[in-house]
Amino acid sequence: MPEKERLFLKIDEAVEAIRGDFAQYASQFNLLSVIWPMVFGDGTYIMRDAGNPTIWAKIPGTTKLVPSSEDDLKKRIVEQLMRLPPDPQHLAGICSRVFGAHVTAGSGPEPDFLPGIWVDTDMADFVCAQCGRCCRTLNYHDGCRVRDYQRWLDLGRTDILDWVGTIRQQGKVIACRIWVMPGTNDFAETCPWLALSPDQNRCVCTIHDLRPTICRQYPGSRKHARMTGCGGV
Repeated sequence: MPEKERLFLKIDEAVEAIRGDFAQYASQFNLLSVIWPMVFGDGTYIMRDAGNPTIWAKIPGTTKLVPSSEDDLKKRIVEQLMRLPPDPQHLAGICSRVFGAHVTAGSGPEPDFLPGIWVDTDMADFVCAQCGRCCRTLNYHDGCRVRDYQRWLDLGRTDILDWVGTIRQQGKVIACRIWVMPGTNDFAETCPWLALSPDQNRCVCTIHDLRPTICRQYPGSRKHARMTGCGGV
């Protein structure tokens, strides 16, 4: 399988990716109920009464069920994985369910031979529907990277930089935010580089070849597309 269809994550990167998944998607009770015993061991579980928003969790070292919210459960899972990182094989099993993808344990690509997991993204044949939903509705404002800023600076694209907010330390840009209306600290209501095609049925990116990394990487997986309302197939 070509490298671009696979993503290697070291143990700590995989845990951080799980944290990111939990933060991005609000309600994943069914997923949490599956991976809870995978993280905390046999005999642990979570349950919810019909019509009751409270979730009850059986955790190690307790005899009674603990009332929790989904956010509480997600936090406990991430903290446990950080405190006692599972071996790559077990972590691959957890990540396959979290990411909704085929995941295997293995060593990193040269020259990095650290243990970790390989995630098959299943995105090789993904086709963008050019619906523009990602540009209009998703929270991408903190997704701009300093290397995006530097690339636009090197190319002299001041028109793009006018829409980028920066944080500097000792004169050096250390963080960026997009898309900020020029002369203000307010975000634009939608991406300023989104336009309708002449037939009005598709959206086009007018800086497609120079778009930020977050746009280049979206969607990162089939689950990511499905959970964020992407119209691609």
